Amino acid sequence: MAIGLVMQFSGVGIKDYNDVMKLLELESPGVTGVKNDWPVGIISHVAGATENGWCVVDTWESQEKFDAFMQSHLGPALGKTGMPEPQVTPFEVYNSYP
Repeated sequence: MAIGLVMQFSGVGIKDYNDVMKLLELESPGVTGVKNDWPVGIISHVAGATENGWCVVDTWESQEKFDAFMQSHLGPALGKTGMPEPQVTPFEVYNSYP
């Protein structure tokens, strides 16, 4: 079953996000010329600024696939950049488009 994850990063901005994307070798408007091999199991990814920091909303095939990516790639990248662990709100995906 697909899951959605809303990840809130307090006090984080676009530079911090792009630093993590560089380490993950994933493109964003501020990061180009990287491999851009998105992790196995991700369905969608959107990110942007909020009043309090940065928000990422992902859809994954399963919690297990996100947890594996967090353990192997995202967690270490967050640590290297000094970004805080996000506040994560998971939910079961009932409907999505497309």
